Amino acid sequence: MNGFSGFGVKNLAGSDLMASTDSKNLSSSYTLAPNVSIGKLNLSGKYKGGFKTNKTGTKNISKTFKGGSVNFSFGSRNPGTYDPSFKGSISGDYGVTKQSSGKKSVGGSGRVSLGIGRSGSNILEGCPSGGCSAPVTGYNIKAFGEYGSKGSYSPGTKVGLSGRYGLISGEGSYNINTKKPEFKLGLKIPFNK
Repeated sequence: MNGFSGFGVKNLAGSDLMASTDSKNLSSSYTLAPNVSIGKLNLSGKYKGGFKTNKTGTKNISKTFKGGSVNFSFGSRNPGTYDPSFKGSISGDYGVTKQSSGKKSVGGSGRVSLGIGRSGSNILEGCPSGGCSAPVTGYNIKAFGEYGSKGSYSPGTKVGLSGRYGLISGEGSYNINTKKPEFKLGLKIPFNK
């Protein structure tokens, strides 16, 4: 849907499905983020939740997050569908995190990412205008730095690499505060694209 009050409405809803691991357990999470894009600025509401599996195989509801998110993307002036180009973003979240124990906290986090990639054409849409013979898979790889306050969903300072190929996304990072590596693998699924 385009042309809403002069803006381009990019995604009315979106979802990330991720699996992450640390040295003690495996957790799965989902993120619902209805959003509106105005040029390179993306504003969204965000709900994040999931489950955590301990060493005995028991699944427990993990922490949840309710809040908002802002993302500003930047990069090469004429990013191509086929050719790789410079890509970057500055993003932040702010809201209420509820732990599995029921304790609530308010906090925020921010991330800066720099890398390369190509936009590609939407695999789910194909080529509706008939301008290409087949969808072109988009990808990117970015280095990032992230900081989360004590009350945020993901507290601490992290550095790492993130990437996406088509709908598959992943990242590996090192948490400077806990001195532990973290890994995530998942799917990014757009709705109403």
